[in-house]
This record gives sequence, structure tokens and C-alpha cells, in this order.
Amino acid sequence: MALYLLILLSVLFVATHFALSHGRLREGLKEKLGQLPFLAVYSLVSIATLGGAILVFAYHRHEGAWLWSTPGWLYPPIYLLMLIAFLFLALSLANPSPASLIPAAMEPRGILRITRHPMDMGLAAFALAHVIANGFLGDVVFFGSIFVVGFLGVYHQDRRKAREKGEAYRALQEKTSIFPFAAIIRGKTTLEPGQFSLPLILIAVIAFLVVLFLHQRLFGVAPSP
Repeated sequence: MALYLLILLSVLFVATHFALSHGRLREGLKEKLGQLPFLAVYSLVSIATLGGAILVFAYHRHEGAWLWSTPGWLYPPIYLLMLIAFLFLALSLANPSPASLIPAAMEPRGILRITRHPMDMGLAAFALAHVIANGFLGDVVFFGSIFVVGFLGVYHQDRRKAREKGEAYRALQEKTSIFPFAAIIRGKTTLEPGQFSLPLILIAVIAFLVVLFLHQRLFGVAPSP
């Protein structure tokens, strides 16, 4: 029963996220409800679906079929993904994406030179690390839903922001990338170390190490076999 409920809530989280992000439906609801009431409804739906899934998962980990066993050599890459997740999430506080709800400049600075969606990519890295590390069906569905929203949701954001902000956002898209480091590799921008917040980097690294070494005490599960 818990597995089915977890799958249902995870699927609803993804479905409602994309449905309420869709241009026509989103604009129609905003027109009828108003901007702030729509955002309130959007937030409540997200809290209900994702929050419900988190609650079920907290009490029913490792539910369902065992799909794979994670080999030991994969754990260093998993830890690297988690460190990237902490760094992206922390640095997004200094340079939020112009596609987010937080007002942000269209000039790519700091982490935005690596990805214009640092918070979403951070969540995607977190979710992917946990999908790889947890081969049970329930775990894969739960963390997979977060990965889908984090990684694929940015394409919805990009299309919407390009419509709303026009040429300014399209110019930003030309100089940056969704996938980390892609714009730098293609020579569209450069990495500027001086634009990164050293205190936030230190906080991210310390937080990563604390969670890694206290993972079993905090969450009841060892971070490696």
C-alpha cells in the first residue's frame, strides 16, 4: 500500500508541476485568479504532492522490487554529484537564475556562467545521486520524480521566460547553458573564479561533509554499503 501511495504522489508531483507550468493553462489560471493567488495554489499543490511523497518515503524506504545493486566503484562519483548539488544550491543564493521567481539580473555572473539554472541542476544532481545509490523501485520513483522536475522543468521555464522577457532572456540563453559547463566548453562564456562567493563555497563543502559523515544518524541510512 505504501509503495502505491508513494508512486501516486510522485507521479502527481511531476504531472501537476508540468501542467501548472504549461503556457495556456498557467496563463488562464493567472488571468482568473491573479498572480499571487495562482502562485499560492501552485505552491500548495507542490507542497501537498512532494511533501506527501517525502512523508511516505521517510517511513517506507526501500519499498518494492530491488532493481539493481550499486557497485562500490560508483560511490565516489555519487559523492561528487552530491558535492556538486551542495555547491550549486549554495551558489544559487548569490546568483539566482533569471528564470526563477526571485528577481535577478540578466547578466551571467558566477554560477550562472556554469548553468543558468543552478538550483534546478543542484536538485537534479542530488536526485540522480540518490537514484543511482538506491535500487529499490520506491526509491527510484521518488528520487526520479525530483530529477525529472529539476532537469526537465528548466526547459519549460526557459520557454516561458523567453516569451515573457523577450530578447533580453534570449540573449542570456545565447551566452549560457542549461547543462553545466556546456556554454564554457562551446566558448560562449568563460569561467570567472573571482565572481564566486568563497564563504558560500565553504558553507557548501562543510554542509556536504557534515551530511556525509552524519548521514546514518540523521536519516537512518548509511551513505555507502
